[in-house]
Amino acid sequence: MTPAGNITEDLCNICDGRIECAPTAILLISLVHTLFGHIGPEPDYFGKNKQELLKSEYKTKAEGYLRHKVSSRYRYLEEHSRDSEDFETEYDFIVVGGGTAGCVVASRLSENRKWKVLLIEAGPEEPKIALIPGLTSEFKGSSLDWQYSMRPKRGFCQNRITKGCEVVQGRVLGGTSTINDMAYMRGSPADYDEWAFNGNEGWSFSQVLPYFKYSEGNYDKDISKNKFYHSTQGPLDVGRYPYVDDNVDVLLSALDELGYNYTDINGRNQLGFMRIQTLSYFGERVSAYTAFIEPIRKLRSNLDIVTEALVTKIILEDRRDILRALGAEFIKNGTKIIVKASKEVILSAGAINSPKVLMQSGIGPKEYLEYLDIKVFNDLPVGGNFQDHVSVCLPVIKLTRTATTSKFTEKLKDITAYYSKGIGPLSANFQVVAFFESSISEILGTPDIEFRFRGHDSNMYYDKIDICISLLTPQSRGQIVLNATDPTFGTPLIYPNFLKDPTDEKKLLEGIQEVVKLFDTEVFKSAEFEFDPRPILNNECSEHERVSEAFWSCIIRQFSAPLHNYAGTCKMGPSKDPEAVVDNRLRVYGVVNLRVVDASIMPKVTRGSTAAPVIMIAEKASNLIKTTWY
Repeated sequence: MTPAGNITEDLCNICDGRIECAPTAILLISLVHTLFGHIGPEPDYFGKNKQELLKSEYKTKAEGYLRHKVSSRYRYLEEHSRDSEDFETEYDFIVVGGGTAGCVVASRLSENRKWKVLLIEAGPEEPKIALIPGLTSEFKGSSLDWQYSMRPKRGFCQNRITKGCEVVQGRVLGGTSTINDMAYMRGSPADYDEWAFNGNEGWSFSQVLPYFKYSEGNYDKDISKNKFYHSTQGPLDVGRYPYVDDNVDVLLSALDELGYNYTDINGRNQLGFMRIQTLSYFGERVSAYTAFIEPIRKLRSNLDIVTEALVTKIILEDRRDILRALGAEFIKNGTKIIVKASKEVILSAGAINSPKVLMQSGIGPKEYLEYLDIKVFNDLPVGGNFQDHVSVCLPVIKLTRTATTSKFTEKLKDITAYYSKGIGPLSANFQVVAFFESSISEILGTPDIEFRFRGHDSNMYYDKIDICISLLTPQSRGQIVLNATDPTFGTPLIYPNFLKDPTDEKKLLEGIQEVVKLFDTEVFKSAEFEFDPRPILNNECSEHERVSEAFWSCIIRQFSAPLHNYAGTCKMGPSKDPEAVVDNRLRVYGVVNLRVVDASIMPKVTRGSTAAPVIMIAEKASNLIKTTWY
């Protein structure tokens, strides 16, 4: 807990400008933090040894780190400081990254009590406050987030031109599933059929559906009755929020009036609209950690977990022309530590950090790694094929009759209601989503645009609603590279190349033209939902005719931003694919006993939020690993 004398300053920092730091706001947030705990400080990997560790890192780089024996300047992992248990120096499996995928893999592999599994996470334990759905916006940019940003470009995110697009990537046990918007979206069956069609045998929709169902514990009776697509038996709770405000019903009714079909977007047909299903259980977040690790953590002595540990490289051995992964090196509490894996190292650090760790280890584009003086073990297109759902969020729905802004006393009651019963505004996030097929969709009958609606600047108390138009099928591809100034500890450079392909902007433009039709519905007029252009006009776009394509094209460049569904940077593909990094069993090409298991292996990003597909990938990968070693 934070000392009482520092709480006001700390809470104002947490507000980050989104909530006015007035005395009433401070009291409210102070109460939430008292009840549910605090977001801790930034992880300190180096302690007092930062300069020494930096020197040794670059000395190691100059010498190369191919070795058969570990030099004396490293120490083996000897003790589990959190649980006061002894660590083993050698494990059967080492899972790098305790995020959405890593928690699943570690849990599934440790089901075999004969296997010793180590899970290494760069962030802290999952704080209880992260389980509150209404506070998700507060975790972005906090110590639970890597706080990366994309390179500033003039073609997108222009209202953030000095900082570049924000990047949200979880740095906490549970990963991004601990800080995301909690949407449960599998994507379209066509996504996986396309993966298989392009040479990834075993990844068609009919082949991955059992792995979705293996995880799923769907407690929504309306949805779970469809046994072909859904399961009620898995550890991952899936349902809907217990709280629904009036605006949710207005939005659903307006979409119905426009002719959209109410559908289960995780079933046969994704086109249409839905009050979304979420990774939640009666008003509380369900992360990969709470679903897969927390219930078994104290029951399995063969699973070790180390948090606040920064992995710097995979240890590789090149002997008799066979390149093999031996283990991992990480820094914790100011000490470099090496752990060995007798079977496999599984890299599950996410679509940004997985390619970063591979490149730091000497696996990546040869020319660039040589430029950075990194010894190259394998020349692979790591870091390419970067994708995300570029989104345009416009705060243009002005509310009068149904605004949810509340007085201090009412907010106080909401906190009490959530703490005692798990209900009220804190128990929910955005809820309405619709999928639209543009006129230039590549696959007939599948969506390429998503509409989602959320309270402006707050999930709970708002008088404006943002309309977010997101591109589900981006053609543009970006790149992630190491920071040349400091390849190991520096922030990776992320070049998303949003909107580089002209069809991406055309689809977004068509999506905007479609969604503004909502303002012509009788439902919107009856609810007094009004179009308010003022929040989006404080820029160069005000010079254009407001109904012209040029105006909306300008708005797209101004308000485009990532939807934080990063994928593709360690692409899965057949050996003949020049962009492929891993094969269809997720093994890194040219390296024995090394796999990548997370969103980075996606050849193309799925249509929708990626949490559910990543969990599916981890389930399937766990099965592949088990069948390899049984």
